[in-house]
Amino acid sequence: MERSGLEFILLETWTAIRRNLLITLAAIGNMTVSVAILGAFVVGAINLDYMASLQAKSASISVWLQDDADAGDIEAKLYGDLRVKETEFVSKKQARDEWAEMMGVDPETLKIAGNPLSDIIRVKVADPDDMAAVAEFAEQLPGVDEVLYSRSVFDKILLLSHGIKVSGVVVGLLLVAATMLIVSTTIRLTIYARRREIRIMQLVGATNWFIRAPLVFEGAFQGIVGGILAAIALTIGYAYLHSYLAESLQFIKIVYSAQFLTAFALGLILAGALFGTAGAFISANRYLSEA
Repeated sequence: MERSGLEFILLETWTAIRRNLLITLAAIGNMTVSVAILGAFVVGAINLDYMASLQAKSASISVWLQDDADAGDIEAKLYGDLRVKETEFVSKKQARDEWAEMMGVDPETLKIAGNPLSDIIRVKVADPDDMAAVAEFAEQLPGVDEVLYSRSVFDKILLLSHGIKVSGVVVGLLLVAATMLIVSTTIRLTIYARRREIRIMQLVGATNWFIRAPLVFEGAFQGIVGGILAAIALTIGYAYLHSYLAESLQFIKIVYSAQFLTAFALGLILAGALFGTAGAFISANRYLSEA
């Protein structure tokens, strides 16, 4: 494309934006709301999956040993499994003290009754999906008395995590389709408001590409501005939410870092630009094919 042609298209785009300022502002507002709704859903799905993953990763397997078992040998075999992330040996005394603390009992009073507990090796896996397989492997080791972990709860957490991922993709695609429909309809209204200008350009011999280009640039402008506004609103709201949770609900953890916020904001702006450009292109093509 020649520079003069690009300059003319940009000039036409800016002129159309100024002449149809109210319609442009309405389109930007519509774009902002659409991108913000989509962004809120995406960040919500990311955090639900993150919290489920945290719960899954924090779960551990308790390997109870027989009295005559070689704890060091068993722990070495468990740690040697590539699926195992870390192991921790807990002696009978430590186990008794932990149980006493959990129940609010003085450990010294338990010494009178003896210690019915046994040595324990706590195992954490690298991938939560390997929890059941590692537990089965531990049960087969000589000297292991019993292997315990909250299997039913853990399976539900994994099911929840996988369900969030699948439903997130499905609902996300539906939201993208809905956003595209809203955006393309809004941009179609801006095109309809300029139908006389477009008709005059057609009468003087302008090609469809020449007519379409300023409309696509205008849609991209609306999308970028809408994406920026949505990014500002959501990042400020998300930062406030993180601050509130950190002060009042510390047990709820959400994804939060400068890199995440930057990537999230850039993603919203890019989404707005893509929606605006694609919506304008689709609407312009439909209008020109019907004209």
